[in-house]
Amino acid sequence: MSSFRGERKKLDLGKYSLVVLEMGGKKFEIIVDPRAALKYYKQEAKPDDAIIIYEVYYDAQKGTRASIEDLRKLVTKGAIEQLRERKGELSRDEIEKIRSEVEELDEDKIKELASKYILKKGVLKLPKELRDELLEKKKRRIISYIQKYAINPATNAPYPPSKITEALHQVLSGEKIEGQRIRIMLDPLKEIDEELPAIINALKMILPIRLEIITVKIRIPPQYAGPLFSRVQKFGTIKESKWLNDGSWEALVEVPGGQFMQFHKMLTDQTHGNLKLEIIERRTIG
Repeated sequence: MSSFRGERKKLDLGKYSLVVLEMGGKKFEIIVDPRAALKYYKQEAKPDDAIIIYEVYYDAQKGTRASIEDLRKLVTKGAIEQLRERKGELSRDEIEKIRSEVEELDEDKIKELASKYILKKGVLKLPKELRDELLEKKKRRIISYIQKYAINPATNAPYPPSKITEALHQVLSGEKIEGQRIRIMLDPLKEIDEELPAIINALKMILPIRLEIITVKIRIPPQYAGPLFSRVQKFGTIKESKWLNDGSWEALVEVPGGQFMQFHKMLTDQTHGNLKLEIIERRTIG
């Protein structure tokens, strides 16, 4: 665990950040490395990697430390919750045993366990620079996803990235759409799947849009089949595959709607038009 100068009257967090837990009418704060904390929440790092100092504050900026009595309550609560996750409902004797064991722990151990509990249950306060970085990455992922799966229902053609980017900007900036001000606030800590439905619904007020997966059946002559196998895999999911007696390759492939025209063009170019392609199904996913 990194060292941190925590004795100043007012803490300068610098590159560090806070995890805040509100419980029992009180606020508890610990100091963390925000990037390591993000890895911890993704189960890619240990608590020790994220927590800068095993010290709990009511107000870290002012250096106001939490009382050991309050921290013992947090540790007790955490220990009870952990045992309940393993055993289910606990008896009064089991709960009293936990309380007794916590009372015997020294202050340093209480601070360590309380810090880890706050890290697990609290809310990470991101520095602006990191928050902006995460939001920018999320926007790029959203644009990439929509471009991959979305088509214009009127033409069955994909939208160019610039069109999707422009529409997304309108949604995120709160511009008026058909007389309504609709604004989607991205959360840098949420998974993209949690936010996509609301984003897609808002985008539909700007663009006619449909997200779909297209299932196609392809048959490729033997002279092209081998080299094209890996390229087909890059475009979609091969659901069925078989080699015919003449050496041709036949497959059932699921292709994201926004990539279908590119997929079709690639096959046509590589086989000089000498292939069979049949659309079996167009399945809407959003």
